[in-house]
Amino acid sequence: MSDIYGIARSGLQAYKEGLATTGQNIANVGNESYSRREAPISEVKSGSDALQISNSAGYGVKIDGITRAFDEFIDIQLQNAASGFAFSTSQATVLNQLEQVVRPSQGSVSQRLQELFSSFNIVAQDPSDLAARHVAVDNSKALVSSIITVADGISDLRDFVSKNINSTVSEANGVLKQLSEIQQELSGNERIKNAPNDLLDQRDSLLKDLSELVEVSVDYKSGGMIDVSVGTTGQGKKILSGVAYSNFVVQEMDGISKVFLNNSNGGGLSKIQLQSGKISGNLAADISLIETKSALDQMTRKLVSEFNELHKLGTDLNGDLGSNFFNLEGVEVTKVGDENSSTQISVAGLTDTKLGESFTVSYDASQEIWNLKNNSGEELGNFENHFDFDGIKLNISGTPSLGDKFYIDFTEGLSENLTLQLKDGRDLAASSFYLVENNPKNVSSTALSISKFDEPELEGFLNLSEVFSGTQNSANTDNFLNNGLLGVFEDVDSIINLTSVQTQPKIQFGEDISALDANTTLTLKLDNNNRDFVLGNVAGTFENYSVLAEYLNTGVIRSDDADALSFSDLGLFAGGNSSTLNITSASTPNYALLSEGTFGNSTGFLFPEDSGNADIQIFTREGVQLAGQPLTQTEQASILSEANGFYAGAEYSANYLATNSDDKYIGAAVQRLTTDGNFVTSISGLGLDTAVNSNLSVGANAAYPTQRANMADPLEISTFAGATFSFEAKPGMMAGNIADGLNEAGAKYGLNASAFNQIELFEIGDVSIQFELIGDNAEAIEISASVSNGSTSDLVSEINSHYDTSGILAFSSGSGAVVLQKNDGNDISARNIVTSDGSAISVRQLDEFGEVIDTAADAIPLSVASGQYIISGGQIRLASTASFEVESGINTADNSNSEFLSGFVQKKHDEASNSTEYEFNAFSSVDSNNHDADLFSTVAASSSYKFSMSTDNTNEDNTVTIKPKSSDQLSAAAVSEALVSELRTASVQTKFVGNEFDFSDGFPEDQSTIEFQLGDQSYFAVLKNDLSYEVDGTNVIIDEETLSQADALERLVRATSFDISGPEEGRIYLGFENSGSGFRLFASAKDGILSGDGLRLSENNSAAQKSALHLDHNVAGTTVTNIMGKEFDLTQAAQLNFAQVLSGNTSFDLNFDPAANPKVSPAAPVAGISVTIEDLGNNKGRLVVSINQSTANLDVRLKANDNSTSFGILTSSSQLTLGQGGFEVSNHDNERVTTSAEVKSLSNAIFNVDGLGGEDLIVYAKGTGKISLLGDSTVSKNEIDKREITARASIDTSNYFELFDSSSGDYLGTRELSGSNNFFFRNFNWQFNGNLADGDAFDVTNSTVRKDDASNLLNLVKLAEASTSTGKGGYGQIYNDFVMDVGFNLRSSEQGLETAKIIYDSAVDRKSEFSGVDLDTEAARLLEQQQAYQALAKVLSTAKEMIDTLLRFM
Repeated sequence: MSDIYGIARSGLQAYKEGLATTGQNIANVGNESYSRREAPISEVKSGSDALQISNSAGYGVKIDGITRAFDEFIDIQLQNAASGFAFSTSQATVLNQLEQVVRPSQGSVSQRLQELFSSFNIVAQDPSDLAARHVAVDNSKALVSSIITVADGISDLRDFVSKNINSTVSEANGVLKQLSEIQQELSGNERIKNAPNDLLDQRDSLLKDLSELVEVSVDYKSGGMIDVSVGTTGQGKKILSGVAYSNFVVQEMDGISKVFLNNSNGGGLSKIQLQSGKISGNLAADISLIETKSALDQMTRKLVSEFNELHKLGTDLNGDLGSNFFNLEGVEVTKVGDENSSTQISVAGLTDTKLGESFTVSYDASQEIWNLKNNSGEELGNFENHFDFDGIKLNISGTPSLGDKFYIDFTEGLSENLTLQLKDGRDLAASSFYLVENNPKNVSSTALSISKFDEPELEGFLNLSEVFSGTQNSANTDNFLNNGLLGVFEDVDSIINLTSVQTQPKIQFGEDISALDANTTLTLKLDNNNRDFVLGNVAGTFENYSVLAEYLNTGVIRSDDADALSFSDLGLFAGGNSSTLNITSASTPNYALLSEGTFGNSTGFLFPEDSGNADIQIFTREGVQLAGQPLTQTEQASILSEANGFYAGAEYSANYLATNSDDKYIGAAVQRLTTDGNFVTSISGLGLDTAVNSNLSVGANAAYPTQRANMADPLEISTFAGATFSFEAKPGMMAGNIADGLNEAGAKYGLNASAFNQIELFEIGDVSIQFELIGDNAEAIEISASVSNGSTSDLVSEINSHYDTSGILAFSSGSGAVVLQKNDGNDISARNIVTSDGSAISVRQLDEFGEVIDTAADAIPLSVASGQYIISGGQIRLASTASFEVESGINTADNSNSEFLSGFVQKKHDEASNSTEYEFNAFSSVDSNNHDADLFSTVAASSSYKFSMSTDNTNEDNTVTIKPKSSDQLSAAAVSEALVSELRTASVQTKFVGNEFDFSDGFPEDQSTIEFQLGDQSYFAVLKNDLSYEVDGTNVIIDEETLSQADALERLVRATSFDISGPEEGRIYLGFENSGSGFRLFASAKDGILSGDGLRLSENNSAAQKSALHLDHNVAGTTVTNIMGKEFDLTQAAQLNFAQVLSGNTSFDLNFDPAANPKVSPAAPVAGISVTIEDLGNNKGRLVVSINQSTANLDVRLKANDNSTSFGILTSSSQLTLGQGGFEVSNHDNERVTTSAEVKSLSNAIFNVDGLGGEDLIVYAKGTGKISLLGDSTVSKNEIDKREITARASIDTSNYFELFDSSSGDYLGTRELSGSNNFFFRNFNWQFNGNLADGDAFDVTNSTVRKDDASNLLNLVKLAEASTSTGKGGYGQIYNDFVMDVGFNLRSSEQGLETAKIIYDSAVDRKSEFSGVDLDTEAARLLEQQQAYQALAKVLSTAKEMIDTLLRFM
């Protein structure tokens, strides 16, 4: 019976559980997260399995456990399907909204573009129609608004997507946290509150939620544990393992949201690849938005760039050049911090100067200020509400909160920043700035059109415009390792003093400063002579050698010998630092050569000078050489290449090599100066060296030649660059014609020819003179004039009155002298010259500097008798930057450097004033004592300036040399002043003195005036003295102080000054000097007087003026002019005629006899003039010529002659006048001095260009010297090229064009015509329509006045369609293309969504079918279980009855 009970009881228990399980299933029939439960029953096969009711073993059934309907494969399929479906849903949602943004129902970008181009067409029909122009501007605004709307719409969608990404990432992290908690419960780490099946249901539900957010891979473990991974299969990263889990993190990189894993083990962020899920769908949608926005930005940039480019090629209705049509610059401000903060920031000002830069403005609550930093974290400033920096204005309003921060990005190229720059219709540049015109002489009817074409930018070349910008000196040059290409001056307007600096020898010592003492000696060997410098008491006073260098440089320490020379005396300059003393030597040619040295216990390390010569060449990118030496054929081939920055079609041209100081190229001043000057050959029209035969002839009028003399042989010219060419003068060619021919033939070889013709007719007496003048005129012009008192003004006027016919100018050049000048260099002829008294005159030729041309063919000057003729053939000067040779038959002309032709000395003669101006180029940045910013590297001043001029003594020139050291001594004005001072000091001196006076004689009144004459120059002086005084008996009261008359006079003298005006400032000194018991007026010429003239009173002074200053008037007295020579030996031998005294037109020879008394005679050659020798002691004396006021002619000169050398007298028949930047040498009467100069500098050549207007220049170095460059530059970047160009076709042998600057006619470049009948030049495509003929020419001019022209607007209209040749335009098609791309992506996404939904629905169905609750099935199972339960209850009841019956029987 116990078995029956056990069986019944176990069955009841089992079916009770079954009924509960079925009830649980039915209760969760609507719960998608619930997996169906099952209670499987099995037979109890042994006692160990039975439910024990008694100790006896029983049999029956048991529940094996409540199980879930779960299939791992089905769940994984569902997870994957959920991920795919969520991906497609999120992506399609965004793309659908994007399509609505880029393709609105009205006002699309495509529509606005069509409207804009239509309005352009209407304006083009009548460009002056202002209403139509306004409509075009309004349509432009509509287009801008439409593009911004699309850009903003995309930005809004990106914000929406960004929020979705962040929220889904947060959601995913929350799910991972819940899964970790479930894992903890499953692993038994916490008390289990619910049945495990419930936890597994939660787990599977969370896994499904997670898979919708992000594609995951689940690895099911025993005990319900799982590992979850994310990412590409095989490369995934675990995000859940056990209870450990990782969080997803969103970060923005380069404007793109990216998702990373923040590893649970603290390993930082890890990159993951998400292929599916809602997060991935949003990320994919964001990429689509970025691509669409990028396409919109790219189209907008293209629109802006091409519109602006064309619009700036036109002119508006106001006649101004077109400006930018659109603008894309903008400021992006992003605020972070408290959402409730009311602060706002505004940014204004020069925002275009900060494009591409980012800044942060953050609030510092502790100090209640805002802090501005750049993107490098550098603090730029602190402020409260307002701040200005670099033209940017920041203004903050509102109440700040803790954590407030603004990110400011200055952007360019973003379509949301698009703005229209035109204010109204007048600003529309409809007319083209450029106008193409066919030359009227063109044979063909070919038409030319030009369009903008952007040539590739220069890349890979050093931009010298950036390198040479700012102040430098020779101690901190820019050094280049190798010669060859150095770089390119890009967009250069001017280059200032670009020079290659020679290196100097230097020696360095590394002696320990602490080891120095008073006996430490610096020894330098200079030209094999040792010079010692002992530190002495300066030892121990310095801790840096830069201080010792200063002691040496300033002469505190001098050579320890009898000479006691300073570093400056020896041409040395020192620098130093904490460990090294550096000494640089100016060396040769001006100073001794530094070869070695010791300092204390150390031997110096010598760096020798670089003896090479770096020859700088400068070219345009088209191959036009502006500076340097002409290139050989080999050099042309190797240098003119694209690798060196030249254009592919560049051709070499030496036609514009700078050979003169005033050369120009395309309107820019171009100058190359060298210390030696250019190479020059001077020949006459006969082809012979000027020194051999200058082509000057004089003869009887009857023998006047009927034919012009010609060259006997052609000129054969060979250049340094290896070129040779021959020139044969045609019969009748004169010097000017020959120079023109030589320029045409030789310019391409860097050879320049010029012609000049000047003759001087002099020694003309006071006569009437007549002759027949022939210049340009075919018929002789009768000239007749009188000369009176030496004045040739009437003769000059008569000749000049015929200038328009003859081309001959005349100038008075002194007493009885006139210069005839033919500017073109052609012949000057004077035929049948007759003077009224039959006297002869003299003639000589003058060179371009007004100096006499001496020629071996004739004894110059030539005498011209009455009735003779003069023919002067002009001179031809050939010049080049390199040497060349000119031969004519067996004759070879001299070729040498001219220091005055593109040299460091400018010499310019003016015949009108009969004077020559000189100006020296001085470069303190190169030639002064220089050191670098660290005071270590040094350059020693090594320049010298030498000037020599002929004197009245043909055996002796007045030659002076200066060696400036400091920068204030190295200017044009300072050099000229020093040279003039030395020249005058070497000449005679002059001083004027007045009569002695005391106080009782009266002191000159304030504003008293006096005029002095110095040679031909007048100086006017005004006395200045504002002291007032009162005579009190024998005393004088001045400023309430009582003085004696003697003291009062001295006080008045000290308070007196003179304002002096005249040709040269500071030329004469004027004041009062002690004389006896009183004072006297004195005046002296500063330094001396070159001409030997005495400083005298002018004839313009009245007797009253003289009396006021205590000066004699026309009487002998103590008012005297003195002219003094230099010291000379009184013991020398007697000499007749050792000098002359000239008084007016009268001259007197002076004689010296040491045995006579007086030693000089005549002692009084003229009344009022005395000649004496002042005894200076030691058998030395000096000549003194004194002139008092009784002299009939106060114009007195002391003049040297060939016997004057040993008598201390050196004069020149000229007068020096110092000017602002140079000096002037004026010839005395018709006497002409000759001059020469020599400059030594660390710079052999200096290049300048000014006004180039933004061209590119290539700099190339030849030679072997070290390349150390110095200079400055300015740039000029032009929005539009305003250069007018002429293109000339050459179609005979090859199809090419030569292009010229229309304004100057200068050659710009050459281009070959392509098979498409076009070429590219200066950023334009030159397209020809038709068959060109040889010589066809086309002018590209510009104008801003063609207001009714619409050609530029029509070019804008062409942008409506894409150009197949340039790729420009076609914006509507571009926009439609990316709208189609958006639509295609949307359709593709929608199709993907449909597929994903089918897959997802199928997976859900499969899951539901396998794990879901079916009510019918559960109802049947419920009935079955109920019946079984009831039957088992009956069994138990029957068993009980049986037991009860048995018990009753018992």
